[in-house]
Amino acid sequence: MSDPDAATSESRPPVLFCTDTLWEVRGDEITTALPGIDVVTLIGTDHVPAEQLERVTIACFSGDAWPDRSANFMQACIQSPNLEWLHTFSAGVDHPVFQSFMARGVTVTTSSGSSASPIAQTVMMYLLALTRDLPGWLRAQAEHRWEARGIRELDGLTIGVVGMGPIGQEIARLGQAFGMHAIGMRRTVTGDEPCETWTFDRLHELAGAVDVLALAVPLTEETRGLVDASVFAAMRPGSLFVNIARGEVVDEPALIEALRTGHLAGAGLDVFTNEPLEAESPLWDMPDVIITPHSSGTTQRSNERATDIFVDNLARRAAGQPLRNTA
Repeated sequence: MSDPDAATSESRPPVLFCTDTLWEVRGDEITTALPGIDVVTLIGTDHVPAEQLERVTIACFSGDAWPDRSANFMQACIQSPNLEWLHTFSAGVDHPVFQSFMARGVTVTTSSGSSASPIAQTVMMYLLALTRDLPGWLRAQAEHRWEARGIRELDGLTIGVVGMGPIGQEIARLGQAFGMHAIGMRRTVTGDEPCETWTFDRLHELAGAVDVLALAVPLTEETRGLVDASVFAAMRPGSLFVNIARGEVVDEPALIEALRTGHLAGAGLDVFTNEPLEAESPLWDMPDVIITPHSSGTTQRSNERATDIFVDNLARRAAGQPLRNTA
């Protein structure tokens, strides 16, 4: 005997939940990719009626919803009892809300790779600024002081990139374009990395071999607290540290101590254990620290590329093909 619930699920027409902005800009492409799809939109921050949310089977959390409408969008998804598939513009799905969807049996796909270029460019911005003491120059400019100083070149420095996903690979590529020697690090070396790559068990060895240590790993139980006081102690005196991964990958008090003592010459930080970063954090006032508010990959083009991945996945669904970037 056939399962009536399964039959209902198979016959249910696909209904997409997305922002009004996404539908206005990309709606034609979405309907072309998956003919017959219907839509329920989040208009501003308005409440979405329960009877509309009951219809939803697919949701696309697009970059235009971040951060102002994120809570409204996710709350609506949580209240969608027939949701089968959630796509997110982000690369990481370590936030508990995504874990809750997967626990429900919802397929979660990501836009991994869509923000690799701007994030890697942000890393190079940190390194150019720190090796030239741009923060010091800006302070002197604000005080109308003519203050010449020596600078370091990136050419010839070694950068260690922990995490060899799309972002880590792009960081290594840009570092090499600036004349740096790159060493990657990942759980399993595949052989197709753009640079020499080591496994995680050599983290302390890597820390002592590089001038720059850059983190680009997802947050998992394996990587939580990965970079601790022992790793900072293993780093060369005067080296630089960059984190565009997740704040929880780093022992933040140990990082602060390594900067306070001068063991590290500087840091570029986009992510923190608690976000927003607390106003009382010592990191704000450290002269050789550059802080960006978890925004290293937020560009119009990265949002467009994230939606491109979703539209491609819709076409894959229509053709009965596996979805890309399944979490």
